[in-house]
Amino acid sequence: MIIRTLLLLFVAATTASALSEENVSQTLEGAPGGKLIVDVDFGTIDVSAGADDKISVMAHRKIDSDNQAQEKEYLASAPVTVSKEGNTVTIRARRQNKEHNLNWSGRCSMDARYTVHVPRTFNSELRTGGGTIMVAELTGSMSADTSGGKLKFTHLHGPTGATTSGGSIELNGCEGALKVDTSGGRIEATDGSGSLEARTSGGSIVVRNFGGDTKVETSGGRLTFENINGKITGRSSGGSISAKLKSPVPGDVNLETSAGSIDVTVPPDAGLDIEAEASSGRVTSELPVTGTRTDRDSMKGKINGGGKSLVLRSGAGSISIKPTSAEVAAR
Repeated sequence: MIIRTLLLLFVAATTASALSEENVSQTLEGAPGGKLIVDVDFGTIDVSAGADDKISVMAHRKIDSDNQAQEKEYLASAPVTVSKEGNTVTIRARRQNKEHNLNWSGRCSMDARYTVHVPRTFNSELRTGGGTIMVAELTGSMSADTSGGKLKFTHLHGPTGATTSGGSIELNGCEGALKVDTSGGRIEATDGSGSLEARTSGGSIVVRNFGGDTKVETSGGRLTFENINGKITGRSSGGSISAKLKSPVPGDVNLETSAGSIDVTVPPDAGLDIEAEASSGRVTSELPVTGTRTDRDSMKGKINGGGKSLVLRSGAGSISIKPTSAEVAAR
C-alpha cells in the first residue's frame, strides 16, 4: 500500500542555471519491533529514535544544473515513495527506468537528505548510492551500505553490519555483534561491547573501552587498542600498532604488521606467555621475561609465570613491551 505524501516541488530558473527542489513529509503509525527500509539513489540517511511510536519521514532533494528539463525528468523517474506493509515501512527513491540513461550536459549538483524517526526498538536496512548514513539510539538489527560516504552509529543495541566504498566509520557506545568495512577511511570504535570486526583498505583503526573480542585489519594505517575486555587480533600491512592491556589480561593478543613498530603496554602484575619476532628490528621488554631468547630480534618466554598469549610479529620495525607505570619490576 503506497502512502500519499505531501509533495512540494519548487523550480527556480535563471538565464544561466536552473534549480529544482523537492520536499516530502509523512507521519505514519508504528509499533516497536518493526522494520525500516530506506533505498535511495543518493543522499544522506539520518535515522534515530523518536519521542513516541510514530514514524516520521522527511525527505529533501535538490538538483542544480544548467538543464531544468533534465532536472524534472530525473525527479519524475525516481520519485520518493513511502509505503507501509504490516509493521515494515519502506522509503524508496530509485530510478524506475534504468535502461534510459540521463546524459547531463554542463554543470550538475545533486543533494538529498532523508531524516526518519522511528520507535526506539526498531530494525533497519539502509542503502544509498552515495552519501552519509547516521543511526542513533535504536535497539534492533541494523544494516547499512553506501557507495561513498561516512558511517556514524551512536548507542545502537543489536547486531550491526555496515559497509562504505569510501568514507570513515564511527561507532560510539554500540552494543552487539558489530561488523564494519570501508574501502578507504578511518575506523573508530569507543565505549562499546559485544564483538567487533572492522576492516579498512586505507586508514587507521582505533578501538577504546570495548567489552568483547576485537578483530581488526587495515591495509594502510595504524592500529590502536586501549582497555579492551576480550581477545585482541590486529593486522596492518602498512602501519604501526600500539596496545594498552588490562590486568588481568582478559584474552589472547595477536598483533602483526608488515611495515611498522609494535608497542605494547601491560600492567606490571600481568601474566603473559610471550612470543615476539621482528624481522628487521629489535625485540625488547622492560618487564622480566623468563624463558628462551634466541637473539636480538626474537623473544619467547613468560611474564609473571605466564597466562594469556601475547603474539607479536613485525616485518619492518621494532617490538617493545613496557609496564603501564614508570616503575619497572626488579629483575
